[in-house]
This record gives sequence, structure tokens and C-alpha cells, in this order.
Amino acid sequence: MHILGKILLGLTLILAGAATWATANTLKVRNEWLKSITTRREAYKKTIPEVSRTENELFATRTEYDLLMQMWAPMIGADITIQPNASNGAYGIVLNGIGPATGIRTEQIIHVFGASQQGGSNYVGPFKVNVVDPGRSSAVAAWPLRQSETANWNSAFLYGSKCRVYGSVPANAPENLLRYAQVLLSKDELLAAKGDLRDARKKEVEIANEHLNYRDIELHGNPSLEGDRGLLPDHMIDGQVKAIEALDEQRNRTVLKVDEIRHRLKLMYDEVQALRERNRQLVASLPNNDDVATSSDAAVGE
Repeated sequence: MHILGKILLGLTLILAGAATWATANTLKVRNEWLKSITTRREAYKKTIPEVSRTENELFATRTEYDLLMQMWAPMIGADITIQPNASNGAYGIVLNGIGPATGIRTEQIIHVFGASQQGGSNYVGPFKVNVVDPGRSSAVAAWPLRQSETANWNSAFLYGSKCRVYGSVPANAPENLLRYAQVLLSKDELLAAKGDLRDARKKEVEIANEHLNYRDIELHGNPSLEGDRGLLPDHMIDGQVKAIEALDEQRNRTVLKVDEIRHRLKLMYDEVQALRERNRQLVASLPNNDDVATSSDAAVGE
């Protein structure tokens, strides 16, 4: 075979091997790609119900939001400067910049929101409008006030001086406010009752301490009465404890004296018995001792 033919044959074999290798790798990559597509398709099918559920929740949330927004009347004013006003037993506020032009009217219930320390809003409460003037109106609190609120009404009852005012709020908001106000009032009453009980217990402790002091003076004396010694009994000055100790010492001395007297009586009795025995012996030694013994016994007996 010619040399050129051999070269061509070698190149053909090399190219055939390379084509076989490339075909095998291509099939491997294709199989891996198909496997990846299948895996991703299965994962996607699993997310379809979750996506549908999330879309339904989003729709329901938007619907609820729209319904809630419809429950709120148009805002009467935003960033309204409010000043607390407590006079003649009425606790209210003065709304600057609010008047007939904003749609407010007398006897209307308005709802005030103040800024919270966290940057949001806090519901201050409902107010009943009692005065409507151009550019300035006033209203009084329309919920049961607690003592802590009335005490700080002119200083700390609002969350800042800038507030938002609405003509109405969702129906359950005032109900919740009244319910919470009633709960707070009941807690205040319970707190007041416990305070009265604490004061009563404190008075009892004071009385008990006074009795304890009197008892201590009775037991241990009162040195301040030393100048009245001689006019008052000693036990009122020195105390019952010292008086009892003195009586115990006196009793002990008396007992010692009684023991001494008993001992002397015993000695005397022994001497008398010994003397009688000697008399009997002496009488027995005398003649005609019967008559003498009788007279001697009678004499000794006397």
C-alpha cells in the first residue's frame, strides 16, 4: 500500500475513535440533561398547589384589606396638633385646624390615633365633639377614665402632639376598647381593695407593735419613770421580770430561814426526847418508882 494510503487509513481510524468517544459523551450529557429536566419538572409540579394556595391567600388578604378600608370613614385630619384640656371635671382635647370645613359636627364621635414610640400608631380612644369653631374644635373623652389617666391628663395621656383623627373605626374597635376599659376598672377596684387591706394590715401591725412595746415596758420596766420611785410601785419602774426575780430571792431567803428553824426545832425535839429518856431511867432507879414514874411522866408531859 502506498504511504499516503496508510496515512489516510490511520487518520480514518483516529477520527473514527474520536467520533465514538464524542458520541458516548454526547449521549451521557444528553441523559444527564434529560434526568435534570425530569427532576425539575417533578419539583415544579409539587410547587403548583403551594403557588395556588399562596395566590388564594393573597386574594383573600387583599379582599379583607379592602373591606377593612371601607369600614374606616374618610380621615378627618392627619398631623393634627392636639392639646389636652382638663377643666371642671371634664377631660378632653383641643383640635387645632379642625372645624366645619373638615366635616366635623357637634356630638359626633371621633377617634384619635397618636404616634407610638416604635414609630407606629396607638389608638388613644373615642372622643365626643362638644365645640366646633372655624379652625379649632374640642372634644371630651367618651370612655371610662381611670385614675391614672385623669391624674396625668394634661401631660402624658397622648403619644405626642401630632395625631390622626378618623370619623369612625371598625365596629369591633370601640367594643374592644370598652371591654378593656371595664377590665382595667375592675383591676383598679381590686387594686384599691388590696390597698385598703394593706392599710388595714399596716394599722394592725402598728397596734400590735404598740402592744408589744407596752408589754416590753411591763416586763422590763420604764427608766423614764425613775424620778417617780417611791410614788409608784417598783414593778412599774423596774418591770415585772426584775420584780419576780426580787420575789424569788426573797422567797429563797425565807425558805432558808424556815429550813434553819426546822433544824433548830429538830435539835430541840431531840434534846427533849433525850431528857425524857434520862428521867425515865432516873425514876426507874428510885424505890417506889411507880408513883414517882407517874408523877414524873405527867410533869415531863406538861
